Amino acid sequence: MKSFLISGLLLSYALLNAQAVCTANLGGGLEPSFVTFRINGTDLNHNTYDEPTVYYHEYPSNGNTTAQLTAGQSYDVFTFTSSEAVIGVWIDYNRNSIFEQNEFTLLVNSMNSQNTHTLSIPNNIPSGNIRMRVRSRAYGSSISAADACSSFGSGETRDYIMNVINNNLSVKETSRINNIQYYPNPTKNSVNIWSDQSITEYEIYSSLGGIVLKQSTMKDKNISIDLSSLCEGIYFVKLKFKEGFEVIKITKQ
Repeated sequence: MKSFLISGLLLSYALLNAQAVCTANLGGGLEPSFVTFRINGTDLNHNTYDEPTVYYHEYPSNGNTTAQLTAGQSYDVFTFTSSEAVIGVWIDYNRNSIFEQNEFTLLVNSMNSQNTHTLSIPNNIPSGNIRMRVRSRAYGSSISAADACSSFGSGETRDYIMNVINNNLSVKETSRINNIQYYPNPTKNSVNIWSDQSITEYEIYSSLGGIVLKQSTMKDKNISIDLSSLCEGIYFVKLKFKEGFEVIKITKQ
């Protein structure tokens, strides 16, 4: 049995500020649509040759629509659009579901339809899944850091889920303030948790930072949490005590 501490203040901040990402009223148009979006050296090599009929898409975090990125590294991003374009990228580094201005990179502002630009990943991003938004717009228009949720009259908006690896901000097998034990992990149905102190509340977050389960008004040192309704994946359980909180990592099979 192991207890885990999620180190890194950014992840704790994300867990406390989870909300839905903006996906409505983004506008768009047939030109310029994406033909290829690729991050060189990763599995993300997404080709779409059919003309889009809707202009917002969210893609699954597997196959050729995701990438494993290493914190502190830079990557060449190749874009091929159906016509000349301006292209911007936002990466939700703090996982609060808000694309903020300091998370923006202007990838392309060119009369060429095929371009390569360098994208750098900060070295203080905790490991885990992270959302990347890519937006195109007709050349001659502009895309600024404040336009992640703006309504455009041209182009596409795409959301991809990336997996960040950070060897310096990893999960540690220690406990900050409590002796916590839990099993089974991985689990198919439920997880049992023991603590030295009474647990007053717990919240369960997906790897994207959204709350999926919550229970309060408890004062038990031993609890069992039913996870049978959750999909397979990685979850973070935030355990609250009279003094402070701790976060443990659970794998649902």
